[in-house]
Amino acid sequence: MVPRPDFRASDQTVLKPPSDQTLRFKEDGTFQITVFEDLHFAEDAEKDKKTQGVMSYILDKENPDFVVINGDLVSGEWTHKADSSRFIHEVVSPLVDGGYRWGSTYGNHDSEINLNPKEDMFKAEHEYSNSLTQSRVSGDRAGITNYYLPVYPHSETNTESSAPALLLWFFDSKGGHYYKPEGEGGPSVKRPSWIDKSVVDWFTKTNAKLSKKHGKPIPSLAFYHIPAHAMLEYQQVKGIDPHLTPGVDGERVNPQGTGDWSYEGQDLDFMHALLRTEGLIAGFSGHDHLNDWCFKWDGSLVDQDLTGNGINMCYGRHTGYGGYGDLTRGGRQILLHEGNLKEDTETWIRLEDGSAQAHVTLNTTYGQDSYLALASDVGNIGAQTETSLLPFSWIWVPIMMLWRWKM
Repeated sequence: MVPRPDFRASDQTVLKPPSDQTLRFKEDGTFQITVFEDLHFAEDAEKDKKTQGVMSYILDKENPDFVVINGDLVSGEWTHKADSSRFIHEVVSPLVDGGYRWGSTYGNHDSEINLNPKEDMFKAEHEYSNSLTQSRVSGDRAGITNYYLPVYPHSETNTESSAPALLLWFFDSKGGHYYKPEGEGGPSVKRPSWIDKSVVDWFTKTNAKLSKKHGKPIPSLAFYHIPAHAMLEYQQVKGIDPHLTPGVDGERVNPQGTGDWSYEGQDLDFMHALLRTEGLIAGFSGHDHLNDWCFKWDGSLVDQDLTGNGINMCYGRHTGYGGYGDLTRGGRQILLHEGNLKEDTETWIRLEDGSAQAHVTLNTTYGQDSYLALASDVGNIGAQTETSLLPFSWIWVPIMMLWRWKM
């Protein structure tokens, strides 16, 4: 287990980061984020060591300004009540060792009858001063990790009155099962696997207040573990073109509200809020271990009576050796340029073998610009050059779904 530092955060619902942890663009006007998805610690000690190795390698290779752990930090069904929190110390060990700041969202495997996300995970994260993870919306239906972090211009020192250059929004899409305290019997109770309306209302109101305070909408990114339904609609209706939306397309999208639930538009409020958020550049999700593509939700795609307005939606890359899938592990990189966030936001996948792939620019013409298709799919699925892997996914997905929801 990783030794714990001297820092101890206060025990409160909303934990604010220390003042010296203010996020800023660098002097050259850039800000880089590394996203780790689906780490799935706790399944096997050797797998956990390999996952730590992937994280450390990518951090050393990219040297980002901030790290996002975007859900499924652990496989809660493999933990025990007595030691659940210790796995968080293993999760963040590469970040602590490298001195990196991070923020987390929690995923569907981060809440189980043996694992209490608020007590075992949230508190454990805040034993480290570099954790900027917060909880700003109360209530069991809201989940835990709903908050935002501002990123300021490099030269700005008075953050009390100045406008951020960028906002990072984090959402808890929940899922899994509710924790059962020691000695409490009865069957496990499933948690809804979508972002609750109370969180959507908080997001909409808070963003409006920030826009009013600073006299303009603030450019932003959103992070949530389970993808929105628009990604499934795009995959089924448009298809993943390896030249226009390069990346691995190895399984059917499993959006918010699916799995143990019958999809009935549970994430409609959330998608509507995303579309109404002026300045939102992109949303990033994980959950589906065999996908790592991006798409632009423009006016050509209508989902649940909602017409896209040009926001981008991206998968990360399966980072952990826990969980299903045999793709080469890696992490999504996001490079932002303060001078032109809307047109110059770059993103790519850095793999543990040192290579980088699917480097695209999320500008207004993304989805129309042509890129080189992946030379191969670097895992055990097979080649992806001129065609999508989607046909394969209809065979593979039932196997994956059985693994995911049988716990």
